[in-house]
Amino acid sequence: MVYTNVVRSRKRLFSAALRASLISIPLLSASAAFAFGLAGVRSTDETVSALITEGAARSASFQRLLERVDELNGIVYVEFGDCAFGHLNGCLLPFVVPTTGGRYLRIVVTPDRTRVDHDGLIALLAHELQHALEVLAHPDVVDLDSMLAMFAKIGRPLSGRSGYETSEAHAVQDSVASELRSRARRPHSAVDDTRLRGGDSGGTQ
Repeated sequence: MVYTNVVRSRKRLFSAALRASLISIPLLSASAAFAFGLAGVRSTDETVSALITEGAARSASFQRLLERVDELNGIVYVEFGDCAFGHLNGCLLPFVVPTTGGRYLRIVVTPDRTRVDHDGLIALLAHELQHALEVLAHPDVVDLDSMLAMFAKIGRPLSGRSGYETSEAHAVQDSVASELRSRARRPHSAVDDTRLRGGDSGGTQ
């Protein structure tokens, strides 16, 4: 989902804070990024990076998402954390930071294995990456106002929550989940499930 619960009068403050946080994030070297070499989707968390790598290896649809982000010159940071105060398993945050030649976006997903299993988390990442692509596919989306206006046109508002959903994101999530089922995990996956923290956040996507 796209989470939009931002106090309008404070949006500039949030944008400034995001700029500062992006500057403070250490740049990943090519060898420390992802095995498939796409720099558009990034994480400072080793476990998240491994999940993305595994998703690309097991799902052609997931791989295409990563390629498309790169083609559109997007930079999408994916991190573990709480979304909607822990009520949702994942979301694209309501931030867009334009830079020379691209735009920064941020995705947050839960690390709580009691809420989302291993393959479900990879499919959830695909869902949120589709939302990021929906932003990147619109060159005119360069700030919070234009982002919200775009999702108001292409998405549907969530009942009882501040945010939007799109049928495309659900379709991508289902496609990736199906491909993951057809290509089972190796006995020793790149991701050690015991490293995923429990109880950090909850809710449903």
